[in-house]
Amino acid sequence: MTPYMAQGAANALEDAAVLSRCLREVDDPAAAFQSYEATRLERTARIQLTSRQNTWGRQDTDPSWVYAYDALHTPLARPGVQAAG
Repeated sequence: MTPYMAQGAANALEDAAVLSRCLREVDDPAAAFQSYEATRLERTARIQLTSRQNTWGRQDTDPSWVYAYDALHTPLARPGVQAAG
C-alpha cells in the first residue's frame, strides 16, 4: 500500500474486522480465508490502484467509497456457494 491516500492502517483494521467475521461465520478455516480474500480483493485493489496513480485529492471525487465502508456489516463473499434464486 503506497502512502498517498494514508489508508494502510485503516485497511489493516478493515482486514482484521472482515477476517474475524469470516472465521466466526464460516466453519471451515480454509473456506473462511477464501471468503475473506474474495470479500476484500476488489476494495483493496481499488485503493492500491488509486494510491499508486497518486491522483487522490487532485480531482473532484466522491470520497464516500473510501470513508463510508463498514467492515462490520459489508456482505461476506461466499466462494463456491451458489446464490439462491
